[in-house]
Amino acid sequence: MYLTTEKIGNGRRQFVRNIGLDIILTIFTCGIWNFFVQYRQMEAVNYFLGENRYHFVNWLIFCLLTCGLYHLYHEYRMSQDLQKIDPSLSEIHMPLVHLLLTFFGLSIITDALQQSHINQMLGHNEL
Repeated sequence: MYLTTEKIGNGRRQFVRNIGLDIILTIFTCGIWNFFVQYRQMEAVNYFLGENRYHFVNWLIFCLLTCGLYHLYHEYRMSQDLQKIDPSLSEIHMPLVHLLLTFFGLSIITDALQQSHINQMLGHNEL
């Protein structure tokens, strides 16, 4: 079981984010803020999985080397891991939907949905 009471308590202090504010800051900074959002989401998923699966620097290098194609894989895999962490995320096609949103240039929406799932896992349902 990935979600324990202790992890949820610690996670609330570290990983609950204001999704609306993240979207606004990402738009105003022309996407630069999204690097910070991505970093925090990687830390949250690593924390709940109990392993160091996601590395920001590796993600950034692979995204640059593949002209962004690696990001498609990354978003799909992160969505799968979010479902693994909390099986109550009953959206069976969530990873595929996130992959398609990212493919069509809407990765900001994918990140917002993923953060929403992280917030829900931590019992915080507000934007």
